[in-house]
Amino acid sequence: MRLQILLHRQLRTTLPQCAQRSLRRNVWVRFKSQIPRPSQKHLSPLPKSKETLPPTRPPVARTLTPPKTTTRTGPPERILVYYGGTGRAIFLGTLRITTVLLFGAACLIVAPACSVADDYPWYSTPAVIAAGALPMLFVSYTAAPYVNFIHLALPAFARKSREAAVQYAKDLPPTAVLYLTSMRFNTIPRQTAVRLGDLVPIKDALRPVTFQNLNPSPQRWWQGRAPTQFYTGTHSKPGRQTSAFFPELWNVIYHQIQKGKSQPR
Repeated sequence: MRLQILLHRQLRTTLPQCAQRSLRRNVWVRFKSQIPRPSQKHLSPLPKSKETLPPTRPPVARTLTPPKTTTRTGPPERILVYYGGTGRAIFLGTLRITTVLLFGAACLIVAPACSVADDYPWYSTPAVIAAGALPMLFVSYTAAPYVNFIHLALPAFARKSREAAVQYAKDLPPTAVLYLTSMRFNTIPRQTAVRLGDLVPIKDALRPVTFQNLNPSPQRWWQGRAPTQFYTGTHSKPGRQTSAFFPELWNVIYHQIQKGKSQPR
């Protein structure tokens, strides 16, 4: 009956507004109660505790393996074949510094004192400067050819193993490159690259020299003149044993240089 009143327009308009709202509410409650609810049997019960939960797999720890690096067991591109010794290098460096200090003292202390005093002749000042410069020039000229280190450049096929480097050094081609490290006037190392075919044995009466470079490489104007005469011993001095030190090869290389055409002076 209530549903018919709601559907009939004329009957619905005769009722007051409050009665219409109450009628709609009652109809909606009865309609909602008649809707069937789902059965509780089809619903899966919720787990009551953590013990009923399915077991979970523990996380697997992944270890990162470092990439494989291949280490080269052969010698490097340059190997040390001659070592002049630490004692001689220290002695020559100390001697150079001493002569420089002696020349400085002669120019800054002794020469001004001679020029001020009236007891000395006029030529005493230049004589003192020349006397102080003579030891410095003599040591600089005679010690210039001394070589401290000599490195040999190896091609790719000779860097495979130590045996391959030894076989290459025993019969060097004329184009083999040697790097000779000597000492400058101010005790700073200076490296000179020479080819084996350009080295010839030589003797000098004024200073010790064993071989000379006939074809020096051009230098920059600020680098000065490249050295051409060098002095080394027939054998290398012993040093710390490393994979880049081949002291037994210098005697073989030295004899190969001595086979060249000698140029006495």
